[in-house]
Order: sequence, then C-alpha cells, then structure tokens
Amino acid sequence: MARGEAMNDRYAIGIGARRGVAAQDIVDLVRRVAKTHDVDLRQTRLCALESKAEEAGLHEAARELGVELVFLPLAALRARRGAAATHSPRVQAMFGVGSVAEAAALVGAGPGSRLVAP
Repeated sequence: MARGEAMNDRYAIGIGARRGVAAQDIVDLVRRVAKTHDVDLRQTRLCALESKAEEAGLHEAARELGVELVFLPLAALRARRGAAATHSPRVQAMFGVGSVAEAAALVGAGPGSRLVAP
C-alpha cells in the first residue's frame, strides 16, 4: 500500500496476483491491511498491471470493496521499481520489477508517493 505525498491524495493498494485469483482472497487481504493501517477504504484504489484487466476476481473485489480499480502499464511500474521494499528474483525475471504489488501501489498513488506497507 502506498500513499501520495499531498494530504488529499488517496491510498493505492497494489495487487500482484496470479491469474484466476479469487475475489474473496483480495477482499480479505485489502480489509486486513486497511484495518491494520487505519485506512478508510473510501480513500483507496486498487492498482494492478494492465495485463490483468480481464481478471474477474479483481473486478469483483473492487465492486465488493466499493473502490476504484486502475490498470497500469508495465513501463510505469518499471519506472518505480527502485522504490519497492521487497524483491522477488522470480517476479524480477518475469516483469522487470521486484514486486508488482509494491510498484503498482507506488504508481497508483502518484509522484512522490511512499510505501506504507509492503
């Protein structure tokens, strides 16, 4: 999860999931992270790779949570890869970023954003 630098900026929760992810898995995770960090979901958007735009689980989770769902180009995630807190060699080899979820959160929260939670 990342937050923009300005006080009125929203939180962005990056989703880096395998194809076929269940909506309820996403919903449970997002609610748990939001509760842990005292984040109002009304100030939150979900962000994922544009290659996941057809994933039903992402769309269903966003509807259930009542949040915006944003799909981002891989090039944008690669531009923020150095800001990620975690690094998976497998994910790096596949996508050119060490953490799709963290990079998506940072891009989704905008310039100057920072990670709140990996």
